[in-house]
Amino acid sequence: MKAVVDTVKNIISPEQNWSQFLMKIIGVGVVAGIGFAGFQVYTGSQEEEEGPDDAIEVIFEEIPEKKLQVEEILNDLTRSNRDINSVWLYDWPDARNIVPVFNSPRNARDPLPSGYWMPGDERVIGSFVLGSCTRLDRKFPNAACPIMGKEDAWGVLVVEYIKAPEDDPLCILPNKSCVRPAKVASMKISEILYLLENKK
Repeated sequence: MKAVVDTVKNIISPEQNWSQFLMKIIGVGVVAGIGFAGFQVYTGSQEEEEGPDDAIEVIFEEIPEKKLQVEEILNDLTRSNRDINSVWLYDWPDARNIVPVFNSPRNARDPLPSGYWMPGDERVIGSFVLGSCTRLDRKFPNAACPIMGKEDAWGVLVVEYIKAPEDDPLCILPNKSCVRPAKVASMKISEILYLLENKK
């Protein structure tokens, strides 16, 4: 601390003549100006971190056009295969709860009626967090895929079948007719909701 005080005293102490004192003050001013300008450039170059992605319901409320695009994809998915019994899109706002935000047809039975994950769904949740499609451990044939934000899963798409396709009776093979439609639809929805620029 004493060295700092001595340096400040030497900077502001008078010199033998005014020209040396003025040169010292100008030098200190130039160094301070360069330091300030460098600090401004440094802080201006820092990327502003965006907050976490919004929940699906929030995006639907703020940008209704995206809701219409997603509904069109899900309706097309429902009409594309006669073996599909229902299509459900769930918002996943926190670790345990899931909220249905869309289903087709409207009178379909909810495959996750409790509104939260059940014991035994741990493997499924792990697959969703890692961005993989899987099947829910339920009595009916189904395929389930995550709706991925930039860094995390924010929703789940569940496609329930009347009967499992012949090429994938367990609905677990990623490139067969059970999982592929759900995977393609979930990727399109993820792109619309989280990867395309959110214009409000």
